[in-house]
Amino acid sequence: MQEIEGVYVANVTPIKDDAALSVDVDSYLDHVSWLAEMGVRGVVPFGTNGEGPSLTLNEKLRVLEALFAWDLPIQVIPAVMQGNLPETLEMVEALEEYPATAVLVLPPYYFKPASPEGLRRFFEPVLERTGHPVILYHIPKYAVPVPEEVVIDLPVWGVKDSGGEGGYAEAILEGNRGVLIGTEDDLWQRLNVGAQGAISALANFIPEEILAMHEKVKSGDEAGGRALSERLKQARAMTKEYASAAVLKRLAEARHGAPMGTVRPPFVPLPGDYDPEPVLSAALSTA
Repeated sequence: MQEIEGVYVANVTPIKDDAALSVDVDSYLDHVSWLAEMGVRGVVPFGTNGEGPSLTLNEKLRVLEALFAWDLPIQVIPAVMQGNLPETLEMVEALEEYPATAVLVLPPYYFKPASPEGLRRFFEPVLERTGHPVILYHIPKYAVPVPEEVVIDLPVWGVKDSGGEGGYAEAILEGNRGVLIGTEDDLWQRLNVGAQGAISALANFIPEEILAMHEKVKSGDEAGGRALSERLKQARAMTKEYASAAVLKRLAEARHGAPMGTVRPPFVPLPGDYDPEPVLSAALSTA
């Protein structure tokens, strides 16, 4: 099994501004290729910022087939966000033919609250059907929370923690499971609990800054880490005036030039006069 550690990108999905709002596979590959050149550990396709719930299973598999065929020197951890057990199993079974490093599996997100027993009944068949390590996706803002005991009791790699509740990541780590941080409001502090790495939205357009943060944590550079964390927090706040995925696409396009397109409803496209430069200036240490 490949080591899961470092900076992963919650990479966006380019969408053409055509009648079908179709996925732009060529631009998708261009974006991921740039991220690989920048040195990230891997990408996590079709998560929250990748508009996973807005894409069909066939669309995801078509992109993943092209992505794996490129054989880039990065890890790929596809997000499985189908929302129901049959399609979740269909996707993890389809991924068996690809060399994914792991799969990130979202719990059901409609029936709230979900009991720990209900979540175990959802995740156990997934574990039976896949040979890939499984990372559970804890994002209570959008889905049901994944309690610590569920993560620790199941034979999973660990969790993507996008909840940020105090003590949650620490409890998972104490239970001998891994943690990838998925919220960037205080990345220095959150990584310093012992997390193996981060799955970052900001890394779509400033991967070098997230990589620098990971290195500061590893080296114990507290002053530099806290200063960078504040700058990243400011940059993240500046992306939230409009739909996050739309802003991330425009910012990524400004960095590397590949067309990132539009977004699917219910997201709303950016206004034509949106200027990415203030966010880039705030986010880049060399700006």
